[in-house]
Amino acid sequence: MKSNYLIINYIDIEKDFVLVGATDDQRWKWDTDEGMSGVDAKTIVYVTLKGDPKSRIAIQEEAGFHCAPHDPIRRLAMTYIYELFEIAWDIMNNEMSFELATEKYFGFKISISNN
Repeated sequence: MKSNYLIINYIDIEKDFVLVGATDDQRWKWDTDEGMSGVDAKTIVYVTLKGDPKSRIAIQEEAGFHCAPHDPIRRLAMTYIYELFEIAWDIMNNEMSFELATEKYFGFKISISNN
């Protein structure tokens, strides 16, 4: 089965820090088919924002991957970095609580159809 899209499966919010992670649809399905929430599916890509959005100092943006160089899922993990950052910025700019961000974005599908 080929993975076709990402699903948000990890969110962390702290003071001046937002992390949004995603897994592929295949790993999400395996986890949820077992009756789990999806949070335990391997997070293959994540983005972080670090800094105070109200300061004059630029926010630090970082992306990370948990994919080997020849892993077929690597291209998918790198395809939607912009969208992951947009979600992280939405969380930070709107000062969302963990509960609100999770309600809005946990399980959110990122694919070509919603770009």
